[in-house]
Amino acid sequence: MTIATVAVVRTLVPVILALQLWAPPAAAQTFTSGTDADNAELRALARLFEDAVRQRDLKKFQNALAPDFVATLVTNENANRESMAKFWDWVWGLIGRNGRWETKVDPEATRFFGDIAVARGVTSDQITTDKGREYRYSWNWTLVLQKRDGRWTPVAGHGSLDPLGNPFVAAEKSWLEILFGGGGALAGLVVGAAVTGLVMRRRRGTTRA
Repeated sequence: MTIATVAVVRTLVPVILALQLWAPPAAAQTFTSGTDADNAELRALARLFEDAVRQRDLKKFQNALAPDFVATLVTNENANRESMAKFWDWVWGLIGRNGRWETKVDPEATRFFGDIAVARGVTSDQITTDKGREYRYSWNWTLVLQKRDGRWTPVAGHGSLDPLGNPFVAAEKSWLEILFGGGGALAGLVVGAAVTGLVMRRRRGTTRA
């Protein structure tokens, strides 16, 4: 390398570095609303979930999930495609053989980022146990999908339920008021928290099994 070449390199390198530092950051990738076909496919997934709940057929929806699907359930439990079955069986065990579980999925506009889509919305559930007790509640959800082999495949999900304003807490509160009376609110909350903790630990142990 000649002295002239070294001089040119020493001159250009600082200039290139300065240009890189001063250059504006690349624009963030914007999302699109997707094609009609994209949105129709996602609506079909929502109907598939509704049918699976009504017909007590988890596999109908389970087969649409990616093999590596992961999710956080409304109970704050982590689940994959296989362990969802245990949660599903647990819920139906509470409902009873002659009970009914109906759900309605109300999605918001999905955001598409190339081969990734982020869907979210609200699902309204109505549960009637075989003893005639009825529960109505709604929960929020987010679902991440990836275009695999030409179809939108759910790869990750998250569900959340109001921890205080749902009918299960209201039913527990009514039971505790009967048990402890109007002045036993604090004791009721303590017992309620303990019972909830025991149930959660038991279910998590089942999920890991």
